[in-house]
Amino acid sequence: MATADSGRLLPLWYTLPEGFRPVDLSADPEERMEAHYTALAELCPDATTGQLVASALGFEAALGRLVEDGLVHFSSFVLRTDDDLLLTGICQISVTGRPAGDPHLYPHSALRAHPDQPDTHKAVVELPSGLAAVVVADQAVTVPGTLFGVEGESTSAVRTATFHLAFPRIPQAVVVSLSTEIFEAEEEFLELATLVAAGISFTGPTSAPVPKSAPVAVSPFG
Repeated sequence: MATADSGRLLPLWYTLPEGFRPVDLSADPEERMEAHYTALAELCPDATTGQLVASALGFEAALGRLVEDGLVHFSSFVLRTDDDLLLTGICQISVTGRPAGDPHLYPHSALRAHPDQPDTHKAVVELPSGLAAVVVADQAVTVPGTLFGVEGESTSAVRTATFHLAFPRIPQAVVVSLSTEIFEAEEEFLELATLVAAGISFTGPTSAPVPKSAPVAVSPFG
């Protein structure tokens, strides 16, 4: 069961495929920054101490803002595709308010609220937990240099798949968002995002055994 930042339990469960590494949002922030620092030091052995510290502080600050906005899950993922591409990215699950009323109408209103932009695809799909609005968009994301201990900013091209699902009995919605910079693995990324969204549930798990590997979901965009 997911927990909101206020400590209130939410009727929200989710399952993730193998290859996801969640960040413990309930952990002590100092311990989380130390873990982030250590992981970066191993990944970037040429980085200076100042760069590593700046990145850890920047990540923690950004994570804190996301939690304040309703974040209940944050993870990174690394998976190898059948074509031997390394698909990497991040996954976020958040809870937000929605207008009171029929939850089946919410996906359509969520799509209307999302602006039509180039390189954006929108649809309403049916998932095990109900109807969901899905938006797939390509965008340029600005990364502040302070995250890496340098001056200036850099721009990164990112593909994001976002699903909006309404809680059935409370005026709130869950937003599942996956993003990646690996555009070459478009089909695998969309299948993965759909699989994660299909793992959302508003009812508790049964005692039935959970399969070790979930079947590959079908992308809503073919």
